[in-house]
Amino acid sequence: MRATWQRVVPNLHYAATLLLAVLAVPAIQHLHLPTHLNWGAIVVFYWVTVGSRSLLYALVLCLLALPLRQSIGIFWARYRKEKLRLVFALLFLVALHRFLSFAIAMLLTVEALFVAELAERSNSEAGSFPRKALAVLASAAYMFLGASLVMIYNDIIVAARFPLSYDAFLNRVDTSILWGRSVSVIAHTMFTVLPARLLSFLDFSYFQMFPVVGAALLISAYHSWRRGMQFVGCCLTAYYLTLLVFYVWPTYGPYIFCSTHTAQFPHYLTSYIFQTAGMQNLPAISQHRSRSLASGYYIAFPSMHLGLPVIAMWFMRRWRFAFWFLAAYICIVAFTVVILEWHYALDIPGGIAVGALALAIMSCRTATGD
Repeated sequence: MRATWQRVVPNLHYAATLLLAVLAVPAIQHLHLPTHLNWGAIVVFYWVTVGSRSLLYALVLCLLALPLRQSIGIFWARYRKEKLRLVFALLFLVALHRFLSFAIAMLLTVEALFVAELAERSNSEAGSFPRKALAVLASAAYMFLGASLVMIYNDIIVAARFPLSYDAFLNRVDTSILWGRSVSVIAHTMFTVLPARLLSFLDFSYFQMFPVVGAALLISAYHSWRRGMQFVGCCLTAYYLTLLVFYVWPTYGPYIFCSTHTAQFPHYLTSYIFQTAGMQNLPAISQHRSRSLASGYYIAFPSMHLGLPVIAMWFMRRWRFAFWFLAAYICIVAFTVVILEWHYALDIPGGIAVGALALAIMSCRTATGD
């Protein structure tokens, strides 16, 4: 019985994904929501923007995980021996620079060299590079499907529950543990104290969560198809638990109900654009004025900006420096989500708890690795 339980529970995310996909259409029709999705923007964001940056972070994690003699050393020795490779790399960089800025062309060249190096090394490892690439593609596709459903159900739950929220309760809890100050008060104070460069760095760090988690996905799936699906399954389990919490206990974040938010929040930050859109989209969805589904992500408690990196850190735990890099990133994000008024303080342990719970659900698969 216990063995059966250990086999079934870690695979429940497949059933949950199927169930959410089947119920999405009747739920949309029942709530009179639009059936249109801006698939073009969604595909470009996930497969191009996040995918490209994930490759770069995967390279960083690999450099942290491996000794220099095994990473840069082998790579440089090969290119020194076969100098024609350097010529082709330079030509590739020049060709990209004709259409893109030098910085972007350089990053894309580095990513191309990284992929080429992986293909080169797979010749001497178990499993061919095409097989590994297929494992990465399959895992990424499943993540895309699950994440798309999460975005769709964001709108479904908002339409069903808004303006009901427990934000006032979270705000009272925060005030009791933050020395009598709310997150909004602390954030607005920090806007006047912290330099613009630091705020811009925090803003940048917040949006790096997607490629950081994507990098962990790439590394896990490249290791094996099974490992990649375990990672995605863990992330989707955390997402689905979060959707359940959001339906039962909806909270939208401190910026939503802050009367002075748009006046005091720095307009030069990317977060301002997304938060302003969120403040407009929430009532539009509930009043059936939204033109498309998957309009945004509105869940405050628990914070998946903490939950997903916790999962990524656990999967990278065999590589000490990569593990501590992700731990440092989690600390930065925990600070960022409060300073930029994205989340309540209570959302932070909530997100960590959901990530840990998802890992516990998958524990019989993830504990021993692959």
